[in-house]
Amino acid sequence: MAGSVKPIRSESVRFLVGGIRKGQGVVLLYPDKLASVKTYAELWGSVLGVIALAAATYPFAHTLGPLTAAIGVWLGAAIGRSVDRRLAARAVADSPLNATIIPLDMVASLQTLRSDWFSGRLSGETLVVTTADGSQYEFRGRTGSLQADIGRVLAGLGRDVRATTAGLAVTSQLQADG
Repeated sequence: MAGSVKPIRSESVRFLVGGIRKGQGVVLLYPDKLASVKTYAELWGSVLGVIALAAATYPFAHTLGPLTAAIGVWLGAAIGRSVDRRLAARAVADSPLNATIIPLDMVASLQTLRSDWFSGRLSGETLVVTTADGSQYEFRGRTGSLQADIGRVLAGLGRDVRATTAGLAVTSQLQADG
């Protein structure tokens, strides 16, 4: 039965636990947990997309070189990202030992950090999830509204979610009432 629950949200990210890189993959938000799974289809899709598109456009490769490479990376990554999300959801359902699971009732705070490079032309996001035992999990990539989505799920579970200057602070409803 637990395997039939679909994730609410999924994002391709690099993840770190306690500052140590644990891999490239997908973070999935479920109604009761946050799971991260190592996957590599997006990475391989980027590489194979360039090769496949270069082979398909071989007669024109000398005039379309950089454009072919850019389109190949983009198309291969998009296909790989879709495959990664399906594989990650299946991995959590079939063998949760292959995933890092963070029970949502353990989440103490959420923080999104933005990094800008090249005078703001490129940017990155890091979602930092801190648990009640002090463990920190970092998810780097385009996390978008993942923090807000996690906050909504936590509020739906009866947790008190408050906006702070650093992100979102989370307390159990019992502590908030007491």
